[in-house]
Amino acid sequence: MPLLYAKPTEHAIRALILLAIQEDPKPMTVQEIAETEDISSHHLAKVMKVLAQNRVIKSSRGPGGGYILLKDPDQITVWDLMGYFEDQSGFKECALGWTECQDEDPCPFHDRWGTLRESNQRFLQNVTIEGLAVAAMNKKLKFPASFKEIANYSNKEYGDSANP
Repeated sequence: MPLLYAKPTEHAIRALILLAIQEDPKPMTVQEIAETEDISSHHLAKVMKVLAQNRVIKSSRGPGGGYILLKDPDQITVWDLMGYFEDQSGFKECALGWTECQDEDPCPFHDRWGTLRESNQRFLQNVTIEGLAVAAMNKKLKFPASFKEIANYSNKEYGDSANP
């Protein structure tokens, strides 16, 4: 099991944050998102297809087409995204790989791992794209020129007086 989640989930999180920070939601193409986030457009296209199939985003073709959020960012959790791209059973598996590890017959790591596993799962279930987008804006992440105006707008909205 990766530390928390796999690359497709990471790409989804990054793409959705980018879509969520837009003041005036307009469709963004896979290429625009991939260039902004410095990730492979080939891999991102697969991720976006899964997100569209799960009705998280909406795709439109043609001039002015691309992807927009369909679901409210405060309703999209990292845990949900993980479920679209990876097997969440790692949160149930024995940390030592024992096939028979249960509360009744635990491995030596069972109690400590169980507590950590449950804590991580609760954390991922409570982290939303909206929360991450707000945090990103408050930390003033580096955006290309076209997104700097959005960053300034959002900082005003959230009371950051350092950015007029």
